[in-house]
Amino acid sequence: MWPDRFDPRKAARRAVDAARRATGEKLRGATLYGSVTTGEFHPTHSDVNIAFVFSELGTPELVALHGAHREWQRARVVQPLLISEDTLRRSLDSYPLEYLLIREQREILHGADFFGPLELDGPALRLEVERVLRAQELGLGLSYVALARTRGGARVWAMQASNALAASASGLLHLTGEPLPRMRRVIAERCAERFGVDRAAFTRLLTIRERNRERVEATVLLDSALTVLRQLLDSAERITAPAGTV
Repeated sequence: MWPDRFDPRKAARRAVDAARRATGEKLRGATLYGSVTTGEFHPTHSDVNIAFVFSELGTPELVALHGAHREWQRARVVQPLLISEDTLRRSLDSYPLEYLLIREQREILHGADFFGPLELDGPALRLEVERVLRAQELGLGLSYVALARTRGGARVWAMQASNALAASASGLLHLTGEPLPRMRRVIAERCAERFGVDRAAFTRLLTIRERNRERVEATVLLDSALTVLRQLLDSAERITAPAGTV
């Protein structure tokens, strides 16, 4: 658990400064996204999400970034996206969901806006949303068995499940022409209206961070997650992706 007093934007700027010191002009852009930009950052639990784009990202650059890692850890940049310009261009059809979430939630911290202009293939996005949901279907039960034996583990499991389903549901909503919801409660509401998802079950799962001091009823949340997952998968199988880019 992180301390209550923490300024995520100041921390993000420190993380970017550390990357610039390590790689110089090879750092072409840094983009903030996730809970900090949507307004749902929780000071005691949330990480800071930054995508770093480099002109080159090989062994010399990665070795140099060893020096930035300690500052990233202090800034809660636990899993930064490190990517080269070339890899970004070549992987648009491979990771459209991830790039969509960054594009729609972004704040530019440094350099060029690499994600704003991205045009993502609609059929590729639909396929990835379904693939990610299938992976969640396979992994949800195992992660529950592995983590939910203790109160702390149950909360970690619930937050991981919440994050994963929120991302998939956002992509699915975007395929229907909806703007990406910024708030998790809105994701649950829109999925209930669009796909018939159990609103109460999905809201209960997506708002687990808001109930920080409540005991996590892991079995109830597992039932909610399994119910919502099946409903989202049914919708993903039926939906027709828009032709062209989204």
